[in-house]
Amino acid sequence: MNFYILSNNSHDISTLQTIIESDFSNSIVGIDSTIENAYDDLLQLRVDVLLINCDEDAPTDGLKLIERLHSVHIKPNIIMIGAARNQSIKEDAYLQGIDFYLEKPLNPIEVQHVTRLVASYRYLIIKMAEISKITSSFATPLKQPQSQHRIQTERVYSLLRFLGIASEKGNTDIIRIIRVMIEQNVSFSNLDFERDLSLDPQNKKITFQRIRRAIRIGISNLAAMCNEYPENEILFEYANSLFEYQNVSIEIQKIRHNDIPRSQISIQHFFDGLMQESLSDSSK
Repeated sequence: MNFYILSNNSHDISTLQTIIESDFSNSIVGIDSTIENAYDDLLQLRVDVLLINCDEDAPTDGLKLIERLHSVHIKPNIIMIGAARNQSIKEDAYLQGIDFYLEKPLNPIEVQHVTRLVASYRYLIIKMAEISKITSSFATPLKQPQSQHRIQTERVYSLLRFLGIASEKGNTDIIRIIRVMIEQNVSFSNLDFERDLSLDPQNKKITFQRIRRAIRIGISNLAAMCNEYPENEILFEYANSLFEYQNVSIEIQKIRHNDIPRSQISIQHFFDGLMQESLSDSSK
């Protein structure tokens, strides 16, 4: 993620820089102390997360910068930093669409949690945009069968990456099975595993164990996203189509209360859900 810091407080800058750069996937692409310079930079740089440290003498300047950015359709995710006493500024900032308001003095643990949370949300938005781009790439009529299969498979690849299981061992098995389902246009229950996938009962059992472990990671990751962003309808659509929502709900409760029993995993429901999502349009 690309971060930009707007602040005239050297101590706060140092704290933010240390915490952000402790994650090697993050980069700070700019630091400045003035609204004008920051605005010019943001017109030219790709900034995912903007941190605005409100000037005590002019706390509303940060809000003015957000207005200017929105007017030119530049909308990074925004974390604002300000004094606890500036409650009216805090309320206005949330109305302007910021993601978090951190109160001074900065708590390093809170800063780390919030920056990671906002970066994860930004990553989620980017991935959903990628899925939307793929689902909007419809095949031409003359090449419909082959191209449609390719598009469906690419949609599945994107969704598995989105769930955070693309690097799991079971991912290869998932792809093998879903490809056959797409090519034959069949549901999971109608697959002939021995004929089409060369899986005898013993190998089928081992394969399903790998898939089940990958699916378990996927449902946990999706539950975490649903817990953090309960207003996101797309997440809950995936929760229902891939896992049945009640199971994701259990995983959300586990995040909040560790003593909740584990959810049920249905391999059949997951694959039929992948098939359904591979055929979905670009409205998501």
